[in-house]
Amino acid sequence: MYRSFLFLITAAFLLNACSSGKTALKQGRFDLAVKKAAQRLGQRPGLSKRGHPAATLVLKQAFVQAYKQHQTAIRRLSSPASTTDFRWEAVYREYEQLQTLTDNARRGLPATCDSCATWLAAYPATYQDRQQETRELAAADRYALAEQAFAYREENRLAAKDAYLNYRKALDWVPNYRQARAKSDEAFPFAILRVVVEPLSPTNEINPNDNQELQQLILQQIGRNATPSTFVRLYPPDEMAGESTAPADRPGEGYPIHQAIQMVVTDYTGYNESNSSSSTTVYSNQEYKVGEKKINDSTKVDIKEKVHGTLTTYRREIRAGLDLRMRAIETQTGKVLWEEPIWESRTWQTEWQTFSGDDRALNGQSLKSANMFPPSRWQLYDSMRDELAEDVARRLQAKYKSD
Repeated sequence: MYRSFLFLITAAFLLNACSSGKTALKQGRFDLAVKKAAQRLGQRPGLSKRGHPAATLVLKQAFVQAYKQHQTAIRRLSSPASTTDFRWEAVYREYEQLQTLTDNARRGLPATCDSCATWLAAYPATYQDRQQETRELAAADRYALAEQAFAYREENRLAAKDAYLNYRKALDWVPNYRQARAKSDEAFPFAILRVVVEPLSPTNEINPNDNQELQQLILQQIGRNATPSTFVRLYPPDEMAGESTAPADRPGEGYPIHQAIQMVVTDYTGYNESNSSSSTTVYSNQEYKVGEKKINDSTKVDIKEKVHGTLTTYRREIRAGLDLRMRAIETQTGKVLWEEPIWESRTWQTEWQTFSGDDRALNGQSLKSANMFPPSRWQLYDSMRDELAEDVARRLQAKYKSD
């Protein structure tokens, strides 16, 4: 059994090792065929030399076909008639694949076979110059788009965002390309979505002091990460437009507030207590003597049966809840952009039992005892308030993390 298993493993290894790329060639996956053939030719002589002659043929045939494919794609993308978005970036990827293809072929050809390398010498060994030219063209494409959007940066935040992103893409292709770095820095402040978190609205659910305290906790939580994403800033209510002490990307430097977050406590249940009980008849697992009876004038026998009793379970439950509604509005129009509730609840409960009847019916089970230390109204409120503040911050982070 073990030998059979070992044979199968060895056979599978040899079949994999002997792959010459013929299957990939037949499937038209020419780049893969070159890679597999090169790997086969690069293997040292060992258990098997099967596939070496086939791999040499596959390498040449697949390389020629792959080269034609990539060059055809490059000509199509480079044509002025091409409508492909960011076509020079696609051209660059084709040159990358051509370089990988060439490197694989050169590594795979046997050093001792002079005739094998003759056909490959007719093809370029490197595409670095073409890649650099293409980088320049790709950067120019991005820069041109950025320039178009840059003109509208002050009146359209999304245009400013497009300008910033395309300037940065141009820099990715060619570091220090033209004025891309300076202009991206100039566009960036206009690309930021500025959201102010307004004070909690007055409510009849909690008193003003508690409302103020909850507001401070919420702002503290938000302040720990006031940048949910690259293009979003959350501001507390005291940093509205017009604050001259604000940093360069603050509303006070002339940048508008786009959205406002409004919140109000909509419900507070401080201490809702309920009590309930249920009773059940329980029986012993075994029979006990409960009496005697005569079966004739001189003979008595024991009467045995399962004993029983009544087990009563009492439950005391305390519930509390704190609900808040949050929404975002567009500051220019007052339009509600999104709205959702956030809530916290707490439940505390205890159970205890009493028993009446024959104790043997309990079968050794102990009765439950009540927890004599329930949480106070304020303990429940403090717990909910702290968690609610964290919930608000988490919800805002989730809402704006992809903007």
